[in-house]
Amino acid sequence: MPAPCANEERENVPWSYLSAEAVPGKFLKAILEPQTMHLPKTNAVGNSNANTDKHRPPTSASVHSASPAALQHVAPKKTPVVSTPTPPAFPADYFLDNFSFQCRQGQIPLQIVTISNTLLDFTQEPRLIARLYFERVHSFFPFISNKNFYGHFPPAYAPPNPISTILIACMKLVSWSPKDDPSKDPKPPSYFAIKRTLVETDIAGVWSLQLLQATILLSLYEMGHAIYPAAYISVGACIRYALALGINESLTVNFNSPGGMPLEQEEKRRAWWAVLILDRFVNIGYPKRPLMTQDPAPDAILPTDDTVFDQGAVTLDQLYTVSSPAEPGLSPFAKLAQAAYLLGCVFRHICDLRVDPMHQEEGMQLSGQVQRLLEVLSTESEMSAATAICSSALITLHDPNAANTHPAYLGFAKGLLQPVVEEPSQSVRDFLAANIDYQAHPSPLLGHWIYQAGTVVLRLNAQTGEDFGKVEYVTQRLEALGQRWLSAGMWEDSGTHERTNLLTAAYLHILTGS
Repeated sequence: MPAPCANEERENVPWSYLSAEAVPGKFLKAILEPQTMHLPKTNAVGNSNANTDKHRPPTSASVHSASPAALQHVAPKKTPVVSTPTPPAFPADYFLDNFSFQCRQGQIPLQIVTISNTLLDFTQEPRLIARLYFERVHSFFPFISNKNFYGHFPPAYAPPNPISTILIACMKLVSWSPKDDPSKDPKPPSYFAIKRTLVETDIAGVWSLQLLQATILLSLYEMGHAIYPAAYISVGACIRYALALGINESLTVNFNSPGGMPLEQEEKRRAWWAVLILDRFVNIGYPKRPLMTQDPAPDAILPTDDTVFDQGAVTLDQLYTVSSPAEPGLSPFAKLAQAAYLLGCVFRHICDLRVDPMHQEEGMQLSGQVQRLLEVLSTESEMSAATAICSSALITLHDPNAANTHPAYLGFAKGLLQPVVEEPSQSVRDFLAANIDYQAHPSPLLGHWIYQAGTVVLRLNAQTGEDFGKVEYVTQRLEALGQRWLSAGMWEDSGTHERTNLLTAAYLHILTGS
């Protein structure tokens, strides 16, 4: 499929609009002709400064700036009248009869979406926002191409680009840390403005890989700060959006396919892996809830080397599949993807109520696969999200009902829990005492395993009378992680409005048996 920018008449169209290549089907191409459309002011939902917007000069973003020729006949000292033609509707037969859509060589029109003043203000200094994002979030969840992002970064003199503005807003949102904000409010006006704008893009029929990436970041943010049920709903939106774009096919599509160059294919692949990871993690507290995505096929391609991806030098060399043996050569994101895949297999296994020997043998094989990956991960200096997911998967597999007291399990659990329940390192204690970074950019996916380990220790200490570890050490780790992600910190009861640690609530539950 020819690149959307091939037409010289469209070479000045902002890059985020030219993303129809993400839509499956070799007949899709950009068809929006040059036109001028000024966007009206839109106040953000929940904006406490909304009343001041009416005194602000109108803010506009356009697909093309008005040319001098288009304005030469306008009388001086008069406001030019700008035509705002209704954009073509999204072709319904893309969903209702896709075969017919392909046969008629249907086209996905590019649409316009308005950006509120709240988001425009929120995304001032976009390069600084991007730098902080790639430092704070990309390090543990690298699914956005550094090279592609900066390579298509709009120049400072260009009018605001709506699609890139939404992505940059989500980058800034997910980089937010409660320790840097006295209010510690994870739902500021910008959060509601982003949610509203993403809904508007859906209604307008805007298709873009960048919008999928923005929704993934929003989901990660909501999960990290325990904004439920919004996080669960947002993950579902990511899945639907990615499936509609055909991103799921990237796990098995060869780099030489017409879907794009190797770097573009890798970025799509990482976006789908990010969706798969979030789908499994959002169910980790209730593993019997059905997943919204299928398990990847054994030949599904894992993310390539993270450094190579950041450099934009992706090649066909050294590709691993999800069934490849765990080995140190896997990149951190590939290990995280493989851990999430195994977690999904654990969910499927415990939901299978068979009691025959074959089912038990499958469980032992699955346990061995998780443990082998965990052995590879044990060489890392800091606990990673992949380590946390593997540990949770093993506890879930061997003790799905939180009632196992078999001697063999007790010895297994004690070894698994040790890294979490032992005395924290000096760096963690220094962090709690002086508020310095002990692990500069921790993943929110660490929190559940630390909490789960604490509940297991509480239960086994109470039921067996043995010492499986000190809960205060677990609490210290949760407190440290809570400086970055509220899901690991203090929780507020909706009825009493009292703030308490979730682990404390679990402890009281175990003591009272209620």
